[in-house]
Amino acid sequence: MHWAEVESSELTEKPLIATGEAPSGPIHVGHLREILTAEAIARESGGDIVLIVDSIDPLRKLYPILDDSYEEYLGKPLSEIPCICGEHNNYAEHFMDPFLDSLKAIGVDMEIKYAHEMYAEGEYEEATRRVINNRDKAAEIISSRTGRDLKDDWSPYNPKCSKCGKLGNSVVTDFEDPYVLYTCECGHEGKADIRKDDGKLTWRCDWAARWWILGIDCEPFGKDHAASGGSWDTGKEIVKQIFERDPPHPVVYEWIQLKGEGPMSSSSGVSISTEELLEMVEPEVVRFLIMRTKLNTHIDFDPGLGLLDLVDEYDKYEEEHFAGDDGDIKKIYELSQVDVLPDSKPQRIPYRHLVNLVQIYDDHEKIWDISQETGQVIDPTEKDFELMKERAKRVEYWLNNFAPDMVKFSIKKEIPDLELSSDEKKFLKEYHDSINEIDWTSEELHRLVHENADKIGLNKGKAFRVFYRILLDQKRGPRLGRFLSQLEKEFVQKRLKKAI
Repeated sequence: MHWAEVESSELTEKPLIATGEAPSGPIHVGHLREILTAEAIARESGGDIVLIVDSIDPLRKLYPILDDSYEEYLGKPLSEIPCICGEHNNYAEHFMDPFLDSLKAIGVDMEIKYAHEMYAEGEYEEATRRVINNRDKAAEIISSRTGRDLKDDWSPYNPKCSKCGKLGNSVVTDFEDPYVLYTCECGHEGKADIRKDDGKLTWRCDWAARWWILGIDCEPFGKDHAASGGSWDTGKEIVKQIFERDPPHPVVYEWIQLKGEGPMSSSSGVSISTEELLEMVEPEVVRFLIMRTKLNTHIDFDPGLGLLDLVDEYDKYEEEHFAGDDGDIKKIYELSQVDVLPDSKPQRIPYRHLVNLVQIYDDHEKIWDISQETGQVIDPTEKDFELMKERAKRVEYWLNNFAPDMVKFSIKKEIPDLELSSDEKKFLKEYHDSINEIDWTSEELHRLVHENADKIGLNKGKAFRVFYRILLDQKRGPRLGRFLSQLEKEFVQKRLKKAI
């Protein structure tokens, strides 16, 4: 069984599944694992998803994308910080809006709730009152689970100073329902109204509170929260002892790592955004990245050559699904679809082939013609053409932004100024004279290199290199047989004549 089927079997009918997002900086691909895990379980269980945006959290550090002018906003709620570009309502929405657009593109349908609005509209009022009135119990749970000694003046509620606007810089002095009295580091003494967004519960208490407020049945979260003494250890006890309900069904997942860099992190700049990934591959491939991997296995994402393997694997699953596979491949393919399953197998030109074609031809119509001539597509429809164009655009983006230099090339319009040995010229002449005797296919063109190199006794490495030299003015290039088959025969013949 697929992991989504296993997890959904633990849930009641039509469960409410929660996921969260803290938009303190650019939202990278790593965050997709939690949301798509929740979405897959919702699909299998018939449940709904709610995404809680931690927009009332304070800005804790200056991210690399921020200039020094944002230093004055450190400690203030994300919802009250100006948007970086000026096009969104606030700092939090600057990062959430494009991320939510990406989620829509990959087929995630869910309710969005911003925490600052939940507090402002009084949704947290009763939960906050309960936690404050059970302050000692909450402190004992946190201390016993984490081994931390909380200060005598510790409070489960962080007021927002009405003078400096910062969270977490105040000491709570009393609670006169519905007001929390406090003294701020800035010297201001005031009171925060728990019926409004004058403050918030600390994270471990807030997490448990939202389970109770919204009636959450299931929530996926990263392995860091699941560690001994982590947020889950304390949250499940707080919700049981203070809110008197069972904790949601936990679903723990491993992180997505950037190959060679470690876990993705917006604060360190080691990340790729979901928007960038969607520029490189189809939405179905984005989903496939998550659906194909067991929850307890980390994902080592490689935006370089590894991306080619990812798309190849998706295409292979698609092929096997339509060939009749009814096991895990079928389920993974189904969960990778944005909406409904296609009626028949789409005709896709392999991503690797397009890497060559878009560097040879700058015309999608020409690429389409070549693909038909070489048998990549047969009796195509207009939909097949649109699929090719969309993939070609993504290949172009990948080549411009993430592809390693080793796969990049450009066909020289004129033969480069170079010196060829007599053996190399003999080899090229033999090759030229043999072309008309074979089919213009990658297999035949590749075989012909070996055959003619053997015929005149030329080293195989030199035989392959001489083609890259006369066509690209470099010593290496794409797989030669496939590359030549994607070029026009007349062009290759003319270049060989000039070289000879």
